[in-house]
Amino acid sequence: MVETTSIMFDVGVIATVGFVGAAFASRARVPIIIGYIIAGMLIGPNIHLHLFGWSYDGILADSVFLQSISQLGLVLLLFFVGLEFSITKLMRTKEAAAVLAVTNLAVNMFAGFVIGAWLGWPLIDTIFMAGVISMSSSAITAKSLIDLKRLGNAETEFLLGMVILESFLAMFLLTLVNGMIVPSDTPVNIGVLFGGVGLFIGFFALLAAVVVPRTAAIFERIKSEELFVLFALGTVFLAASLAEAFRIPAIVGAFFMGMVFADTRIAGRMKVKMESLRDAFVAIFFLTFGMLIDPAALGSVLPMLAIAVPLILLNDLFLTASLAYFIGFSGRASTAIGTSLVARNEEAILYATVGARAIRANPQLSNDYAGTYLTPFAGILCIVMSSLAPLLMGRSNRIAGFFANRLPKSLRFGAELVKRTLKTVIMPNFLPIYRRKRMFQASLIFYAAWIIDLTVTTGAAHLAMSLLTPVLVFGVWASARHAFREPVRHTNYGVDGGPFSRSTIETFVLRIVVGALAIVGLVAILWQYYWPVTLVILYAYFLVVVFSMKVVYRRLGLGITRRVARVRLVRHMPTARSWRAASGIRR
Repeated sequence: MVETTSIMFDVGVIATVGFVGAAFASRARVPIIIGYIIAGMLIGPNIHLHLFGWSYDGILADSVFLQSISQLGLVLLLFFVGLEFSITKLMRTKEAAAVLAVTNLAVNMFAGFVIGAWLGWPLIDTIFMAGVISMSSSAITAKSLIDLKRLGNAETEFLLGMVILESFLAMFLLTLVNGMIVPSDTPVNIGVLFGGVGLFIGFFALLAAVVVPRTAAIFERIKSEELFVLFALGTVFLAASLAEAFRIPAIVGAFFMGMVFADTRIAGRMKVKMESLRDAFVAIFFLTFGMLIDPAALGSVLPMLAIAVPLILLNDLFLTASLAYFIGFSGRASTAIGTSLVARNEEAILYATVGARAIRANPQLSNDYAGTYLTPFAGILCIVMSSLAPLLMGRSNRIAGFFANRLPKSLRFGAELVKRTLKTVIMPNFLPIYRRKRMFQASLIFYAAWIIDLTVTTGAAHLAMSLLTPVLVFGVWASARHAFREPVRHTNYGVDGGPFSRSTIETFVLRIVVGALAIVGLVAILWQYYWPVTLVILYAYFLVVVFSMKVVYRRLGLGITRRVARVRLVRHMPTARSWRAASGIRR
C-alpha cells in the first residue's frame, strides 16, 4: 500500500480509478455502479495478492476523510430519489402501485428473514439482510426502460410508481430500525421512537403542503446559478442534520427534502444544476463501498447468494408478475413488470452501508453477522442481479409466451376469473358501482401495516398480536365480500351468467384473495418459532389454489357438475290406447 496521508492523492486516485472502472463498465454494457464497486475492491485495503515474490496490498487505506465525503454522495443520491417521488404522479397509479409495492417488498423481506433465520442471525441483523434483498433498483429499471424504448408502455407508469413507493416504504422501515439500534445513554422507548418519527414526517408534510408552495415563487426568482446551488445544498444538508437529531439516518432527511420539492417548478432546475455534483460524490461513495468489501469473505457469502438469487427471481418473476396479472395487466405487461424488478443496486448498498455502520457503532451488538458479511454480500448480490436484469427485461416477451403456452387451461381459466374481478377493484375506475372498493383498500393497508408489526415484534407483544390476527382476517373477508359483490354481478366472464355461476365465481375469488392474506398472517406468526414450517404452509396454499382452479374450471369452463334444473310435475295425461295411436299411425 502506498504510504501517504495526502488528501490530494486520495482524491486523485479515487477519481482516476473511478474513471477507469466506469469506462470498462460502459464497454462491457453493465451498470457503471458495478465498475465503481469492482474498482474500489481492487484499490482498497482488504485486497492482498502475493505472486512470484511480489505483493500487492491495495493503494488506499479506509480513511475517515473518504468515508465522510462518501456520505455526502449518499445524501445527494437520496435527495435526487426524493425529487422523483411526485405525489401527483403517484396518485394516478395509487391502488395498483401500492398493492404491487407492498406485496413485492413484503415477500422479498420475508425471503431475507428466511435466510437470516437459516444462518442463525439476530433479528436486527436479519432486518438489514432483508432490506438488502428487497430493494429493487430504480436507476437500473429506468435506464433499461429507456434502452428498450418502453417508456410509452401502459405498465411503465405503474412500474415506476411502484419502485418509488418501495423506496419510500424502505426509508420508513430504515428509520425505525436505525432508531432502535443507535447507541444512547438511555434505553430506547418504542412509543417515543414512533412519536419522533411521526413528528419528523409531519414536519416535512407541513413543508410540502403549506410552506414550500407559498415560497417556491421566491426561490424561482434567484437568478444567480451560484446562489441557487448554495441554497439547494443548504436545504439538503440541513434536512439531513435534522434527521440525525431525531435519531434518523441523514439520508432519510435528504429523501424527504427531495419529496418536498418534487412537485414544484424548481425541481427540474435542481436536477440540472446539481447533477454533476451528485455524480462525482456518488462515484466516490460506490468506490469507497467497494473498498470495504473483503475479497477473502466472498467465499463465506456464496451460500447466502445461492439462496438469495433464486428467491429473488422466484418472487419478482413469478409471484409479483402473477399478482400484476391478477390485478388487471396483460401477460406481457406483467412479465415486463416482474423482470424490471430483478436489479439490485444503489438502494441495497445504502441499506448495507447504514446497517453495517449502525451495528458496528453499537457496542451491545455483535459484529460477527451483518457487521462482517452484509457489505460483501450486498456488493456481490448487486453485481449478479444488475447483470441479469437487462438480459431478462430484453426477453420478457419470450418468457411470457413460454408460460402462456405451457400453463394448463384450468390455471389460465381460474387466473382470468380472478383478474377480471380484481381489475375492477384495484385498477383506476370511476363507475359508481365500484366505489365500494375503498373500504377494502383501506382494510388492506391496515392489514399490511399489522403484518409488518407482527413480523418484527417478539415476546408477549407478538403473542397478543397473533391472537388478534384472525379477527383482522375476518374483517378483511367481510370488506372483500362487500367490495366484490357488485363487480361480480356486472363483469363479463365469458361463461353462463346465472346466479349459480356468479356465486361460484365470488366464492372462488374470495377463497384465493382472503386465503392468501390469511396465509401471510400465519407465516408472520410462525416464522419466529420454527421458520421451516412456513415453507410447508406456503406450498400447501399453492396446492389449494391449483385444486380450486381445477374445480372452478370443471364447473364453469367445462360445465361439469352443474346443478340440474328442478323437474316440475304436470297433470297426468291420458295414455295412448296403443302404440299405433302414440306414434300417430292410423289403420
